[in-house]
Amino acid sequence: MDAYRLLTERLIECGQSFIVDLICQPSDAQMQALVEGSGHPDSEMRQINSSAGLAVNFWRAYELCHPGCSVEFEWQKQRPLRYGRPANIDVVVSEDDTVTFIESKFLEPYYSGNETPNESYLKASRYSKNTKDSPQSWIALFSKAKEFKYYNVTQLCRHLLAICKDMWKNPRFYEKKTIKLCSVTWDMPDGFTDIFVDDVMAEFKDRRRIILEEANRCESLLNDFISEHLDFQNLGFEAIKYNDIIGQLENSPYYLTIKEQYYLYH
Repeated sequence: MDAYRLLTERLIECGQSFIVDLICQPSDAQMQALVEGSGHPDSEMRQINSSAGLAVNFWRAYELCHPGCSVEFEWQKQRPLRYGRPANIDVVVSEDDTVTFIESKFLEPYYSGNETPNESYLKASRYSKNTKDSPQSWIALFSKAKEFKYYNVTQLCRHLLAICKDMWKNPRFYEKKTIKLCSVTWDMPDGFTDIFVDDVMAEFKDRRRIILEEANRCESLLNDFISEHLDFQNLGFEAIKYNDIIGQLENSPYYLTIKEQYYLYH
């Protein structure tokens, strides 16, 4: 089954063309970060099936209707390991005394799967001196991440390591704040799948069931790791669905357009 094609065609059938205008325009600084981001989010975000488009539209709208909130796209301040590319975290929301790092997903869990950890993450010698806990505990975490099928736990482990590294290197910035890593994903509603033929519909619904179960397991895995192995009392992880938080945009003029374009129903 070509799930990517089927899902994209379904979005277009819902009344959109493949290329759409941004619902909510990012600021100049945000656009510059998107231009410099990994994977060309600035060009992909105008595609109807783009997770970058969902992230930019949702979180820019959130910023505009929540005074005192600031939103940064494409956070790339730390390499998880001693060498290699920096982590690329989609969104960082700073609000009051809380900093929330967000990995945003749209269709990806329904057509792709969890990554296999790069061998570098399974070798103690590749970890930075700024990794305060034993590399062996992180190696065990990445090994457990391989047990997940669709939910990209490997990517979330990399993000957690990069955030921890930034917290270790910049303790004064973080010490009086609540820090959260959130995986915010799209939950495919029944109304979206019901148009497919029976066997395709059944496959998507079964995949959705596994994704939801893996999200819960991931939340337990990462929070248990944080409490058992890290020296941060102010750090936590949460798995969230866009469908459950769309109400946070109710005061935004973009609320209904975002809800309808991305099918954020239950």
